[in-house]
Amino acid sequence: WIAEGAAYEKHWAYEKPVRAELLPSVKAQVKNEIDRFVFAKLESEGLAPSPEAAPETQLRRVSLDLTGLPPSPEELDRFLSEWKSDPEAAYTGAVDRLLKSERFGERWARPWLDLARYADSNGFQADQLRDSWAYRDWVIGALNQNMPFDRFTIEQLAGDLLPYATVEQKIATGFHRTVTCNVEAGVHPEENRVNQVVDRVNTTGTVWLGSTIECAQCHDHKYDPFSMADYYSIFAYFNNTPVEVENPSGKGVSFDFYGPKMELPLDAAKQTERASLTAKLDELKGRQKTLAAANEKDRAEWESRLLASAAKAPVWETLEIEDFSGTGGETCERLEDGSLLVKGELPKQTTYTVKAWTKVNGIRAVKIEALTHESLPDQGPGRGDRPNIIVNEIRLAAATGGGKDEPVALHGAVADFSQNNWDVGGAVDGDPKTGWAINPEFGKDHWMTVRTGGPIPANENGTLLTLALDQNYGGGRTIGRLRVSVTADEPAAPDLPEDLTAILKKPAGKRSAKDKKTLDEQFAKANPKLLALNREIAGVEKALKAVEPDTTLVMVEMDESRETHVMTRGNYLAPAEKVGARTPAALHPLDPALPKNRLGFAKWLMDRENPLVARVTVNRWWNEIFGHGLVGTLEDFGAQG
Repeated sequence: WIAEGAAYEKHWAYEKPVRAELLPSVKAQVKNEIDRFVFAKLESEGLAPSPEAAPETQLRRVSLDLTGLPPSPEELDRFLSEWKSDPEAAYTGAVDRLLKSERFGERWARPWLDLARYADSNGFQADQLRDSWAYRDWVIGALNQNMPFDRFTIEQLAGDLLPYATVEQKIATGFHRTVTCNVEAGVHPEENRVNQVVDRVNTTGTVWLGSTIECAQCHDHKYDPFSMADYYSIFAYFNNTPVEVENPSGKGVSFDFYGPKMELPLDAAKQTERASLTAKLDELKGRQKTLAAANEKDRAEWESRLLASAAKAPVWETLEIEDFSGTGGETCERLEDGSLLVKGELPKQTTYTVKAWTKVNGIRAVKIEALTHESLPDQGPGRGDRPNIIVNEIRLAAATGGGKDEPVALHGAVADFSQNNWDVGGAVDGDPKTGWAINPEFGKDHWMTVRTGGPIPANENGTLLTLALDQNYGGGRTIGRLRVSVTADEPAAPDLPEDLTAILKKPAGKRSAKDKKTLDEQFAKANPKLLALNREIAGVEKALKAVEPDTTLVMVEMDESRETHVMTRGNYLAPAEKVGARTPAALHPLDPALPKNRLGFAKWLMDRENPLVARVTVNRWWNEIFGHGLVGTLEDFGAQG
């Protein structure tokens, strides 16, 4: 046909839109140009327009369309009152009010956030939370401010690359940080990064070009306007991003969600609070330094005592427990080694309370053992199906000679093993949400020791100790076999890590700054005044953390561009020919004056020569209001979508 003289034409979707020279002539009264096309079609089918809807129906329809909410009784009364005198003015006035409503941005942000695949979590496996809400709020704000669509597009795709980019423009780039992100054990960081770039290419094609281009990631389609080379040329625009997952410990196989983040500005109230807390922290640390200097003599004696006793193991006396109770109704069986095998009910949460007389004078530490037993699931030491234990808080009281119970301060907890993020220190920090746990070291005996604030005196009648173990995490993670011992010896030295013992053996003049810091921390644990001050400092630091600036995920361009290759069958491990950043051959070319990065690509999308963006966008909003687009396939313009 072409050889015989037929004119070759592109598919209409790839031709630049033009304004119709002649509008259809119709018999019905029209209010706008769109009416002419609708009425012309109706008249050609012998149909008449529907009668005008009642005013209250019109208000309800436009309210739902623009804000997603029905009109209030007061809004309806006002509208009907204005309608009586001037229907057209009443309608346009109502529309103006709806457009100015904050609900307008919220309602119209929803479909856009769906396109942006917005979520507050990663979308994989444990589906960890991530900070994306600032981008959501940016979209709502942009719509309420009536931001022009070209700005709306450019700031989301490349706000960080604009000259003197503002905080808001950087927040906007969260559009392409809302991709799914896999942080499960064993994930390959580069594979994950490539998958995220692929998602950005596919989403960009869907949202702005109305084209499902992802097939071209793996192969060419005959007659499809987008080739594999086109796909990876678009890929190159988005390929200059850093790796977006990290291994936080540098060990093992587990990853954390990472990628570029930006701190958000604090509001005035939080700035004031943060300044006040910072000043308080500085004052406390000054007192800490002064107190430490005043305790130099005590410090020297403490170091000598620890070093001298390092080779001497403390002598522990197992308590003969006279009374045991559990808030969950548990009972116990006393075993020959002085331990208690907990039996009976298995509550989700419980507190064990044990009472025992001892004649040990000057108790300096208590040892709590969680022991295995053949009757426990997988030998224990926990009672639940998952035999972990979580001791959230330990409380001790002493009554000398049968006198009144007096609470005993506890500190300096040490354990043979602590689960990650469940350090034994959490059992004596006063916070019921922290605690000591031993996952994954099941089927083994475990112990922890805790120092008293000072020696507990005893007389000839002895001392009655009352020990409470709060185990309130849930899931039956409670100790199955328990043994308690006490000592009047200094318990710290035998439990000190080898590196700390080595520090103590160094002459003071040869200790590094790190050595000194380690000793400072250990001495503070053994000094009640310093310990109290350190706890106050920890409280202020915790409060400061609560008013830290929030963060949001943003796009960042690397200084040096990555090489981009066509990937054989979409496999990142099988790179083929190298390609550069360019726009699809089937569409208008990139202006040579534009940079070959995301900013240049975003401006290319907004070029008036682009045949797709305006059509795709208007069609999508048309579908949102009328339930069906002018083109029924919202994301598939053209013949091969």
